[in-house]
Amino acid sequence: MTKNKKILAGIVAAAVVIGTIIWSPWSSGRYEKYSFSKQMPAIAQGADNRAELLKAAELYNKGDYAEARKILGKEYMFNPQNPVLTYYFAVTLIETKQTYEARTLLKHLFEGQSVFKYDAAFYAGLSFVKEDNGKEAIMWLQKIPRENARYAKAQELISELKK
Repeated sequence: MTKNKKILAGIVAAAVVIGTIIWSPWSSGRYEKYSFSKQMPAIAQGADNRAELLKAAELYNKGDYAEARKILGKEYMFNPQNPVLTYYFAVTLIETKQTYEARTLLKHLFEGQSVFKYDAAFYAGLSFVKEDNGKEAIMWLQKIPRENARYAKAQELISELKK
């Protein structure tokens, strides 16, 4: 290999390493790896909005979070005390890059007595993973107690984030 080819190979290798560090492809990969709310159940809270909620669940389950968010946002405005609706609306906000708004809802769920309390903490952590903010992600993931079903995954993600 000639001197020029060695220099060129070194430059290409350095560019790949620097590009990988700047681009951080593992951030979105971690989000995808650890997200678990892939399917939204049909929420039937009343006959008047049942069709809209079924449509939102269908869109969500297809991965059309932007359209599901539109419906869930309207429904949330009418029923902000519904923890199921709040949780899935928050997930659609994360999926559509509205993480600050999502964390506001998730924090509310976490501070309450919802069955989604620790799922909300996990997704708040994931929202920070999506933004490449490992420190804040770890803070939220550490809120999940050992006896919770999400604890092992939270600890696994914390270990990855500390590397």
